[in-house]
Order: sequence, then C-alpha cells, then structure tokens
Amino acid sequence: EHLPYKQRVRGSNPFAPTLLSPIFLRGLGFSYLYFKAMKFAEILKPSVYRHAIWWTLFYRILMVLVLFMISRFQFYFANSDIFGEISGLEWKNIVLGGIRFDLVAVLYINILYIFLQVSPLSQFTWVQKFLDFLFVITNSLGLLANCVDASYYPFNLKRLSWGSLKELEGFNNGGDLFVSFFVHYWVVWLTWAVFVFALILIVRKIKSSTKTNSLHVYIDVFIITALAFIAGVRGGDLRYSTRPLSFNNVGEYIKSPQNAPLVFSTPFSIFKSLKEKPLHKLAFYDTEASLSSVFNPVQQIQTAGEFKKMNVVVLVLESFMEEVSGVGNKNPLTNHFTPFIDSLRQKSLYSEFSIANGKKSIEALPAVWGSIPSLEQPFVLTKYASNKVRSLPQILKEEGYHTSFFHGAPNGSMGFTALANFMGIDDYYGKNEFNNNNEFDGIWGIWDEPFLQYFGKKLGELPQPFFSTVFTLSSHDPFKVPEKYENVLPGGVHPIYKTFAYSDRSLREFFNKVKNEPWFTNTLFIITADHTGAFSTLPEFSTSLGRFRIPIFFYAPGLAIATKSDKVFQQLDILPTTLQILQYNKPFVSFGKNLLDPNAKNFAVNKYESYQYIYGNHLLKLNAEYKGVELYEYKIDQRMKHNIISKNRELAEQIEQEFKAFIQQFQNRMIEDRFTVK
Repeated sequence: EHLPYKQRVRGSNPFAPTLLSPIFLRGLGFSYLYFKAMKFAEILKPSVYRHAIWWTLFYRILMVLVLFMISRFQFYFANSDIFGEISGLEWKNIVLGGIRFDLVAVLYINILYIFLQVSPLSQFTWVQKFLDFLFVITNSLGLLANCVDASYYPFNLKRLSWGSLKELEGFNNGGDLFVSFFVHYWVVWLTWAVFVFALILIVRKIKSSTKTNSLHVYIDVFIITALAFIAGVRGGDLRYSTRPLSFNNVGEYIKSPQNAPLVFSTPFSIFKSLKEKPLHKLAFYDTEASLSSVFNPVQQIQTAGEFKKMNVVVLVLESFMEEVSGVGNKNPLTNHFTPFIDSLRQKSLYSEFSIANGKKSIEALPAVWGSIPSLEQPFVLTKYASNKVRSLPQILKEEGYHTSFFHGAPNGSMGFTALANFMGIDDYYGKNEFNNNNEFDGIWGIWDEPFLQYFGKKLGELPQPFFSTVFTLSSHDPFKVPEKYENVLPGGVHPIYKTFAYSDRSLREFFNKVKNEPWFTNTLFIITADHTGAFSTLPEFSTSLGRFRIPIFFYAPGLAIATKSDKVFQQLDILPTTLQILQYNKPFVSFGKNLLDPNAKNFAVNKYESYQYIYGNHLLKLNAEYKGVELYEYKIDQRMKHNIISKNRELAEQIEQEFKAFIQQFQNRMIEDRFTVK
C-alpha cells in the first residue's frame, strides 16, 4: 500500500517484464527505432550504396543546384551594367540566399523525377532510362528560362513570371519573333547548349543501381523524401507562424532592391506567380492628365515652416478592433476592454471611423509604412514586392533618422525581416535580441508587457531623431495571457477580449515608463492595428465595413493636434499625415490622403470579397468589372441594411469614377514600378 501506484499495479518489482509493462513496451519501441536507425546507417553509407537510387537522386539534385548557381553569375555578367558593383559581403549573402531560392525551384522542377526515383518502379532498367530523359528535359527547360531572362532582363527589368509567359499569347507573329530572337541572341542558345551538355554528362556519370531492395526500405525512404521535399519547397523553414518562401524573403539577402533578381531564379519567379492573377493595365482614363485630375498619388505638402525632426513611434496592435473600444462602440457590454487606449485616443487626432486596408498582418506594414494597399492579394506576396518604394522610414532615413522595428516573435516571422530591409529599416529587434525565454508565451513570441518594456528601454538608447515601429502579438490565437493576470483582467464572450485587456494594460505600462524620458515630448506616437479579429459579436461590426474597423490615431504630447475628425481614417493615410505633421515639403507617392489637408478628398478603400470604396459619407461596393452594385450611408446605416443605389445612381456613378481613377493609378504604377517620384 505504501508503494507508488505504478508499482502496486505491476507488483513489487517495477521492472517485471510483463507483456503489459509500460517499460517493456517502451523497450520494444526503442528497440524498433534503434533497428531502423541501424538500417538507415547502412543505407546511407556512400561506400556501400554509392549508386543506390537515393544517392543518385541526391548527387543529381546537388549538381543541378551548381548549374543554377553558375547561371546566376551568367545572369549577372550579362547585366552587370544594370546591377553595378556588388561588394564581397553582399555577394556572399546573394549566394546564400540563391541556394535557398534555387532549392525551391529545383524541387518544383524535379517533383515527378524525385518521387519516381524513390519508388519501387525505379528498379526497372526501362524506368531508369525514362528518368534520365525526364531529368534532362525538365532541368533543361528550367535553365533555358534563366538563359533567356539574362538577355530579356534589360527590357523588362524584372525576372520573367507566369504572367509574362501568358502575355506571349497575344503575339500572332510568334514564329517570326522566335527566329529573330534565335539569330540575334545566339549567345543564349550557346549558353543553354553548354548547360544541356552538362546535364547529359550528369546522367551518364551518376547512374542508379537496379539492385532490388525490400518494400519497407522504399516506404521509409519515400517518407523521408516527402518530408525533406516539404521542408525544401517551404524554403527550409518549418517553424510555427512562418510562411513558405516568397518574393518578399529576398530582402533578407540584399541591401538594395535592384539586386533582388540576383537572389531568385526565373523558374522560382514563374512557379511562385502561377496562382497570381495577372494584372493588366487599366485605361478608364485616356490621358495621364485626366487621370491625375481625379486622383493623383504624387503629393507635396505646402508648408512655409521648417522640417520638424520629431521622433516617430508607430505601435501596431495585433488584431485590435473597434468593437472593444469605447470610442467607436457605445455598447457597454463590449467596449470596456481598452480603457487606456480610449483615454489616449481622445487626447489625439482621431476619428470614430477608421479602417484597416487589409485583413492580414502581412498587409498592414506595407500600408502603414509605404501607403500601399493590398487589393487582389497581399502586396508582399506578389511579383511586384521588389518594386522601388519610398516608404515612411525610407523618407525619414533620408532626413537623418535612425530607423528600427521591434517584433517579439522569432526573428524572420511573417517575413517581416525582409520587408523591413526593403522599407528602409536599419535595425530589427526580435525574440533573439530580447534573449529571455522566460517571457516566451510558448507559441508566438514574447508577451506584450515585457516586450513593450524592452521597447521603451531601447528607444532611450537610440540616436535621435528616430523612427521606430513595434508590432505586438499577445492578442493572437489561442488568446492566452500570463498566468498572473488570468484572474485579474476582465473577460468576455470570447477569450480574445482578455488578451485585449492585457495588451491595453501593457501599453499603459509602456507609456508610464517613457513619459518622463527627455525625448517623449518631441515624439509623435501613431497607434493603429494590423487588422481586426476573426470574429464579431455585434451586428454593426459584422458587416463588410465593420470587419475592417480598427483604431488609428496620432498622439503628440508636445503638439496641439488633438481633435476629433469627421473623416474616415485608413492605414494608407498614416504616411502623408505624418509628413504633414513634420512639415516635410518634398514630393512623394502615397495612395492615402493627408488627414490635415482640408481640401483632401475623404476616401478609403479595401476589399472584402468585392471592392468597397468609401467616399464622403457613402460606401460603394463594386463587382469584378469595377461596376458599383451597392451603396450605403455607412455612418447612419452602420448595419448596412439599406442599399440606396437605385435611388442614387448619379452619386454611385461619381464614386465609381473616383474608384476607377484610384485603381488605375495603383495598378498601372505597380506594373510599371512607379511608386517613387522621378
């Protein structure tokens, strides 16, 4: 009776080898794993299985990666006058990034070859001959794309994409063009012939044995190959909260966006743009003058004052929505979770109607930093992600600002490292720099309270003037708060409410920490959210507009800007409004409006199943052909129950024309890489 429970149910000897003994079962399990490990050790010995099918696969893929790297250098030398001189350190990063991107492309190219090679069919001689042929053909096509692009790049200044290939369908003289290209660009075909010869040499020198192996060996190797393939096509990263490798990740390996095409290959560009809906230039307005008279993204603030070198701090709050705010929501059951943010907001430049321009975290920073919306799909996932952009941090950097970004997640999460590099951020501070796993929430990153305290401390160490952004994360699924606050903070019908209360408390502690710092009164604080949560409990926040309503406000303790605006605020407005407050007087491109300009049109835009364009006090929903189909007075009719388009056709058509000017400017400039003022 005094023995532990596990010993009592098994008898006095805890190691009795009964068939039901947990230790006996564990022993069998470990024995099985040990046996498997020994079998794989034998399989992977190059000296014994040098020509086994899996080693043939490994060596051939490795050699293709070498050929892709050679084609990268050939691409550079063919266009060295465009790229200019590149330092040895940047070349090192380009090569490292190139290996990662090439692996994705090569695995996609060889997907059929890889899985046939590790299947039992590969034991047949005729199958091996087919696989040799398949290997040469598919990789030849991939290398041909690189060779062609080396000569075509000066005309396009971008790697070819799937959309580029689809554009060729419009040429009815394709045969003549092919002959002309073949004659004038003979060096392309000569280079490609060398690569094809190398591939033929590879299949002749690295042969597979047709030695028969047992079925269980093939099953094991197939499973390992599948797992390795998944890791490879994701870019080698299987961590929680990370996304597969995309164009945006190029920023991790370069200093200048112009060098982005050296990191990824043309096959990567084509594969990654397969699902991308190709953009076409729009021509609702025939001339640039008529288009710009309706909407012109090139802005210049008229000011006689000197540029104010105020510090700028942007706080992006994860998933915060207007539903929990006492400013935009008057329902007492759901508006008491952010008392500090509400109090700060009423000391700021704010509006009761402010919206996000997207529904994903990766859409928020391009909108906040670059005034770039995500309409068809997130900007950072498109082939245009490497377009030249003069973002807010880049503009301020040109004025002598130090720029930084803080995010408590594992470094590189959400592709923010790459985006920060592209947008002109000097220093990135993540979970690695925080360097204290005791404050790790176990899933997403560092709890908001300690990370915001760390953020406040680091701000005091940065050279002034500074531009800095922090992105919180605690209000993420599964909506946990630190144990010490579990019974302290208010809860609601959804667990996310308690995380909002926690983040609000964390923000209060942050301001308490920094309010006595010497730099505090010379700082502009911009508080916003990345997007709303995935749910809503009130009908007015369940509409296509309500699902985008977030807080956006500008707090400057040293300036008299506090006022309630009747305009609709959007994330795109942050760049031009900040530059107005700082009295920046040089031209810039922004797809948002200056909230302090009394003559600026009051508009906002996003997409939720269909485009919706706010203009004044009305919201117009448009169909896929950009035709207005629903019209609402969104401030009066917050539940959007009354479609008034039939009675207001003239107004709907006017708003439709305003939207068409906006979408034409954005889409055409994105295609033409005109997000900067020349």
